[in-house]
Amino acid sequence: MSKPLLCLIVCFYLNILPLYTQDAVNENLSLYDRVIASPKDSIAKYKQLLSASYRTGDLEAFQKYTHIIFHIAEANELKEDQISALVYMAIYHQQIDQYDESLERYLEAEKLSESLPENAHSRILVQVNLGNLYNSIEDYEKVKTSMKKVIELATHQKNPDNFIISAYNSLGTANLNQGNYSEALEYMYKAKDLAEKMNRNDRIIGALINIAECQRHLGKYDEAIENSQKALNRIDKNESIELEASANCVMGISYYLSHRPTKALTALKNARDLATQGNFLNIKMESHEYLAKTYETLDSIKNSLKEQKAYTETREKYLKTLSKAQRLKLEKESETKSDIISQQNESILFLSKEKQLSIFAGVVLIILLIVSSIIYWNRRRKLAEESLQLQGDKLLLKNENEALKDKLNALAKKIQKQGVPEKEIGIEQPKKSSLSQEEQQQYMELILNFMEEEKPFLDHEIKQSDIADKLKMSVHLFSEVLNVCFQKNFNNFINLYRVDTAKKLMKNPKFEHYKILAIGYEAGFPSKTSFNRVFKNLVGLTPSEFQKNHSLATD
Repeated sequence: MSKPLLCLIVCFYLNILPLYTQDAVNENLSLYDRVIASPKDSIAKYKQLLSASYRTGDLEAFQKYTHIIFHIAEANELKEDQISALVYMAIYHQQIDQYDESLERYLEAEKLSESLPENAHSRILVQVNLGNLYNSIEDYEKVKTSMKKVIELATHQKNPDNFIISAYNSLGTANLNQGNYSEALEYMYKAKDLAEKMNRNDRIIGALINIAECQRHLGKYDEAIENSQKALNRIDKNESIELEASANCVMGISYYLSHRPTKALTALKNARDLATQGNFLNIKMESHEYLAKTYETLDSIKNSLKEQKAYTETREKYLKTLSKAQRLKLEKESETKSDIISQQNESILFLSKEKQLSIFAGVVLIILLIVSSIIYWNRRRKLAEESLQLQGDKLLLKNENEALKDKLNALAKKIQKQGVPEKEIGIEQPKKSSLSQEEQQQYMELILNFMEEEKPFLDHEIKQSDIADKLKMSVHLFSEVLNVCFQKNFNNFINLYRVDTAKKLMKNPKFEHYKILAIGYEAGFPSKTSFNRVFKNLVGLTPSEFQKNHSLATD
């Protein structure tokens, strides 16, 4: 669910003044802890700078100007400006998802504002932004309480529409987060109508984005895209980049959900970059999530994995900020849906025989039968060998409490000693080799140590010659050691390690939010097709079935 747009009333106190230099951002705050001749003029100057820094996403400067305003107001006993500064501090913490600090500043401002008359801007300013915070931490009953206060206090204001529109936005957002999309849409349209009446471009943009958000949840993707585009068309350099990031995010998600991944890609990349620039964690997280899905739809595995990792990292940062508040109800994420399709086993071709014979045709048929029989029995023998090989590989991967290196080592010793019946270990009789048992043991340990320490199987494009070169062995010698010591060819040997790694990743809590495709890629498989086929052959389950069984066992 998207983070609702904050209806920040930063500009209520700002007059249209020429911008001053931002060198003041680096000044020592202690300089402002004194009574000055024209404190109102100084505060107006810094409010203008504060507003400009917020629009450009420079939250560091925004925070600095906020503290300057607070120090001037406190030193010169300007209570309303002091309350405004506390609200700006709360806005800063809210923007970087530090909800405990934000709520503390809002409650401090609320307490300070109680001594002011009902028509004081500061009183209603606190309630509007406090309602937005309660929306962010999903305390919807307190949202309604704050918005009732806003509507009541608005009757004492000269321009009540500014506050009523904020109440509509907050009530709409509360319903949106509760899943009451139709009711939320009604509030958002009321906010839009009032914004148009006021001729407030920023409010119109915010309302259009919120309307689009409701529509995409209702499955009205074309309408959501249309309203997102209307919002983007209204955005200029004077507007907050958060608005632009949100509009692109809603548009990109709507394109993805309506099966238009190419168009989704452009909008979601814009949203991601803008959210990164402004450190809007929720928008950034949602952009990464849907970019991973979009790239997967477009079969761009590397990019999908990259976005999946970025989503996981951003999500961890976001959840850490939420846990500090101790008031958030963590939204339960939907289970990852796997699109991997189970692969069918190769079918065996059966030969047809001609029944009618003639002298000439009979000779030809006999020849054909001989050749066909040879092919058939060779094929059958090969399938039988592969079946035995597969049984042996399954046994190797079955015991998960023992390292793969140790299991392969034990297998090699059984092959050398020939003390275990063929069917029990699932292999053929060992092939003849020119290598002595000491040489076999030496090369076997060299290969197993290299596989465990260097993990070449994680390279999707690794070749037999690459490993042989690194071990300073010829390809022929390397292949001979695999065949003689382990009774495996190169592909079977590599896939054992990849499947073993994939199983470990799926059991690692750190990777619980990774898609099956990302797990396979991390384990070294070059494609989801090969991952699914090899894993099913060696484990007896598809990767998604294995992950589901493990999740159920854990629960």
